[in-house]
Amino acid sequence: MRVIRCFVAALLAAGMVTLVSAQPGPGGFGGFGGIDVTTAVLTNTALQEEIKVSDDQKEKFKPLTDKQAEFARELRDAFGGGGKFDKEKFAEINEKRTKLNEEIRKAVEETLTAEQKKRLKQISIQVLSFNVFNDPEAKGGGGFGKGGGGFGFRPSGAQRELMKEVHSALNLTDSQKNTIKELTAEFNKTSGEIRREAGIGFGFGKGKQQQPDPEKVAEANKKIEKLRSETWAKIEDALDDSQKKAWKELVGEPFDISKLTPRQPRRERD
Repeated sequence: MRVIRCFVAALLAAGMVTLVSAQPGPGGFGGFGGIDVTTAVLTNTALQEEIKVSDDQKEKFKPLTDKQAEFARELRDAFGGGGKFDKEKFAEINEKRTKLNEEIRKAVEETLTAEQKKRLKQISIQVLSFNVFNDPEAKGGGGFGKGGGGFGFRPSGAQRELMKEVHSALNLTDSQKNTIKELTAEFNKTSGEIRREAGIGFGFGKGKQQQPDPEKVAEANKKIEKLRSETWAKIEDALDDSQKKAWKELVGEPFDISKLTPRQPRRERD
């Protein structure tokens, strides 16, 4: 069943293991909240190079990468073949995912240096992108007090802690919150229109899912990246000098978020 196959892919993309398949925008702070940077550091070469993971540290991570691979196989065996969705089996798998991620976070915390963890946190904030300004206490992590829903962004516990840290450091006024909310809403609306025009979507419909035109996708990505950069500039303009300084410390130098996601060619769906 196609919906179940898509659902399994979504679970993998949401950070159940490091095999992340979300599609962030290229470069800048074009992140996608589903990427779990802490688990990705175990296997992602670009991320390891960025924070300078040593060979000894990689060796300490290896038992966990083996567990990740085993978990990914178990997930695909359980749900990858389609058929009727088993809620009890999913609950069991999800519990294993939670325990594995907790084990990974503990190992990363104990293995990395303070400087490495600082940079990893900066990249995690960049991955959150505009979602970092959402209300961390809201149900579903919705924007400034409104709960999320459907396919909306739903932060993990670790992401909520990052959002709280950003809110505390910036101490945004109500006026600034409203400005950022309006800017991000406009970005989401316009970027969504650009994607639809280019034929980019989830593809849950019936019949064959045709690949979008690569040239249209490339052009759409350029437009969205330009729009994203303009939106970030407007958000930073809304901050005062002390907030800009705090923000710079929080996010550090830009990291190319697209390097966290191996991009694979899309196939036609039967």
